[in-house]
Amino acid sequence: MVDHIALCRGCRVGARACRFGADDFVAIDLNEGRVCLTCPFDVQGGPDVAHGGWISGVFDDALGRFLTHRGLLTVTATLTIDFLMPVPVERPLILTVRIEKEDGRRRFMSGSLRLEGDDRDRATAHGVWVERRPDHFDRHQAQMSGFRDPGSDA
Repeated sequence: MVDHIALCRGCRVGARACRFGADDFVAIDLNEGRVCLTCPFDVQGGPDVAHGGWISGVFDDALGRFLTHRGLLTVTATLTIDFLMPVPVERPLILTVRIEKEDGRRRFMSGSLRLEGDDRDRATAHGVWVERRPDHFDRHQAQMSGFRDPGSDA
């Protein structure tokens, strides 16, 4: 089974392409997927090395978005990144994702990031994604409506 995975909401609504370059994302089976991508030059954290924020963002996007091929809409509850080796910019990378365990609305996920053709992990991730309730964003909007915009005169 190979299933191409749709973009997240932010990219579908805006640019219509993945902000992280993770457009070539496929589900290998119900519990495992992979994406081929490249860190752009302008996201360096050091000379020719990907910024840790880009790496973290890619993991957050890929692990959460992977669940959509199972019809699940989730939000990130926890995410831990282990930076093991430098991740070079402008080199082909492979990010793999895996559902490790399911417990009710919670999905325990892991991921690894490698250079294409290399069997060493450059970074790994572990986290928990929670299936959203239908009113998730309504509750968020209601909570945020209580905050005044510091730039307004209200």
